[in-house]
Amino acid sequence: MTHFTTEKMPLLNFISDSLAAAGFSQSNSKIIAEHLVDAEMKGVPSHGVNRLGLYIGEARKGIIDSSAVPKLEQKTNNLISVDGAGGIGIVAMKKATEAGITLARNSGIVAIAISNCGHTGRMGAYGEQAADAGFLGLSMGGGGRQLWGNVVPFGGKEPVMSTNPYTLSMPGLKNDPLVCDFAISNWPAGKVAVARANGDQLPPDIIIDKNGNPSTNPNDFYDGGALLPAAGPKGSGMGIIAELVGDAMLGKTLEYNWLFILLRVDSFRPMAEYEKAASNFVSEVRQSKPIDERGKVLLPGEKETTSSKLAETNGIQISQGVFDSIKAAAIDVGISADDYF
Repeated sequence: MTHFTTEKMPLLNFISDSLAAAGFSQSNSKIIAEHLVDAEMKGVPSHGVNRLGLYIGEARKGIIDSSAVPKLEQKTNNLISVDGAGGIGIVAMKKATEAGITLARNSGIVAIAISNCGHTGRMGAYGEQAADAGFLGLSMGGGGRQLWGNVVPFGGKEPVMSTNPYTLSMPGLKNDPLVCDFAISNWPAGKVAVARANGDQLPPDIIIDKNGNPSTNPNDFYDGGALLPAAGPKGSGMGIIAELVGDAMLGKTLEYNWLFILLRVDSFRPMAEYEKAASNFVSEVRQSKPIDERGKVLLPGEKETTSSKLAETNGIQISQGVFDSIKAAAIDVGISADDYF
């Protein structure tokens, strides 16, 4: 697979200017661009710059309000609601995370409901922010199955759930948070999109075609197929709970509704004791023996931290298929990649 390599700032400016040319406000364009480029640096291309065309298309079709300003309401000392005002979810989630951290520093625990918003990007980014601020973070998204239903329940062949992402995060070592960020399907839909853009086949057990047959062709997913739940009944059960939270608990959705819970990790013992115990366990995991003697045991979030450091040093690598797609999306709104790279 061929790649295009770039530095951070040219890519940031290119994505931000493309969004602004498509009608996004300058503020929203900057927030979205920073989020997408960060995902690319963290080695998560499924939620990186390949989303540019999707976001521009949704804004043009009126699916999302490109200039929306989220509305925040503090309901109690422990409850916040954020109305995304029909805009992109990345902006709403950023506001929710920052407000939740501020409130939970005093109250110890906060639950945040985020609704009426579009795609929220890489949820691990908000988990990292919570962990770095000293919190256990738990988020789940659901309620979007009417428009975004693409995962079958265990034993079924008709999609009745979305990918229902979950994120769990906690502080680890300094500037090295532990973050589990996963869809309840074996793969997120964005990763299938990247495979299709690059002309790659999928591994087994990722999708079924429209007739319920196993397939490794990403085009079958877009031709009425569906994603399979991760770990069979476990992923299926988590998806069902997330759908109930996003729909029955939080109400009408634009894409997904989200519940984000923050709990201070020093709520039950001093922070110094937590940090010591966490450091000891992190070291224990990292020093445990791998099956492959040439490899090592990784902690959740470690690949993202390592990828980000490498990208800072060696530049950001974008697969040629994805780079061609974002160039085309930018040209569509009058922005030429040749002016940036």
